[in-house]
Amino acid sequence: MRRILAALLLALPSPAFADTLVDNVDGFTFTAEGRIQRFNGLLIGNDGRIAQIFQRGDKRPQRADYRLDGKGRVLMPGLVDAHVDLMGLGLTLLGPASDHARPRPEDRDDALTKAQQFLLERGVTTVTDMGTSIEAWQAYRRAGDMGRLSIRIVGFAASVDDMVLIAGPGPSPWLYEDRLRLGGLRIAFTAPPPPPVGSRPTSPALVARERQPAIQLKNLLSRAAIDGFQSAVELADARSVSPVLDAIAEMQQTYKGDRRWRIDMPVAPDTADLPRIAQLGVSIALMPPPGGTVPAIPSLSGPESATVRYSLGSGAPFGKVEPFSVIAAAVPRESALAGMTSGAASAAQAEGRLGRISVGQRADFLLVASDPMLAAPSDLRAFEVLQTWINGKAAWQAKEEAPSVPR
Repeated sequence: MRRILAALLLALPSPAFADTLVDNVDGFTFTAEGRIQRFNGLLIGNDGRIAQIFQRGDKRPQRADYRLDGKGRVLMPGLVDAHVDLMGLGLTLLGPASDHARPRPEDRDDALTKAQQFLLERGVTTVTDMGTSIEAWQAYRRAGDMGRLSIRIVGFAASVDDMVLIAGPGPSPWLYEDRLRLGGLRIAFTAPPPPPVGSRPTSPALVARERQPAIQLKNLLSRAAIDGFQSAVELADARSVSPVLDAIAEMQQTYKGDRRWRIDMPVAPDTADLPRIAQLGVSIALMPPPGGTVPAIPSLSGPESATVRYSLGSGAPFGKVEPFSVIAAAVPRESALAGMTSGAASAAQAEGRLGRISVGQRADFLLVASDPMLAAPSDLRAFEVLQTWINGKAAWQAKEEAPSVPR
C-alpha cells in the first residue's frame, strides 16, 4: 500500500512556479525614514508580494514563471492618494445622466468601475476614501466578491452610524488580498470665528454655543478611539488647526499608544502650529491645488519641521485627480513623492503592506516614461504612466505598451 501511495505521489505534477522577475529597470522607492533607495530589479512571489530586490551585480534567479525586461525604464511605487471621495469621483465621472442625490446600486457599481479605470491610468494604486457610506461600502464589497476590485481602498466612515454598520466593534480586517479595509472615521470641523477685538461674550448661552463645536469634536474623537478607529479631522483652513490640536491633546490623556491622529486640509498649517503637531504625533494630509506656481507646503520642508508626518492627496472630486500635478506643486520633490507613496500609506496605518518597494510588501508599482525626481514642474504636470501594476500583475497599461505578463 505504501509503495502504491508513493508511486501516486511521484506521478503528481510538481507545483508550478508563479514568480515574476522584473529586471533591467531604473527603480526607486523610499525607506521608512523617507530616504530614497535605488535598485534595478525585483522578484515578485506568487502571493503578489515582493520577494527580493536586486541591485546591479546581484545574481538573479534562474527559474521564474514570467520575466519582464524593463528596458531601462523608471519603476516607482504605486501612488497612494491620501484623500479622495471615491464614490463621489465615480459618480462625477458618470456625468449628468446619473442621479447623484439618489444613485441606485447599479449606478454605484458603474461609478466604481469608472473611478478605478480613471485612477489606474494616472498611476494611483491605493486611495484613502474619505466619507465612506454603507452604500459605497456595499459597492466595494460587490466588486471584491466578483473579482472586480483592482485598486486598494482604505475607508474612513462618513458618520458614526456608517462606521458601526460597516465595521461593527472595531476596524474591519483587510479583505480581498489587502484591497479593502474600513479603518477610521472622517470628522468635518470648523472653528467658530473669533469674537471682535475688544469684545468679550457675557451671555452664558452665547458662551455655550461657541463651545459646542469643540465639545462635538471631542465626542466624535472619543467615540472613534474607544473602539480603536482612526480619526481624520477635515478642515477648510489653517485657523481651525489649534482647537483640533487642543482636542487631540485631551484625547491622548485617555487613549494611549499610536492612534495615528490625522488632520486633512487644503493648505499647510501655520508655522506656529508645527512644533505642537510634531509633539502630538499628528499626521497632516494636504490637498495642495494642482498647477499652482507657489509651493504648497514650504513650511513643512525646513529642518524645524523634520518630525512632522505628512501625506498628499487630491481632494477629489472637488480637487483634480492629477497626482503628478499635485506633486509638482509641492516642495521639496523627494518629500512630495514620499508624501504620495510611503507617507500616505503610513497616514492610513497601511505602511506594513503598501506604499514602498520593500520585501514582504504588496507589489504595487508603476513603470513611467522618465524619472519624476528629475522632471521639471511643467513636464511633471504632463507626466506619462506606461504601466500600473497591483499585487504583482499588470492592472493597466498604455495602448502602445505590449502586454507584459498575464493579468
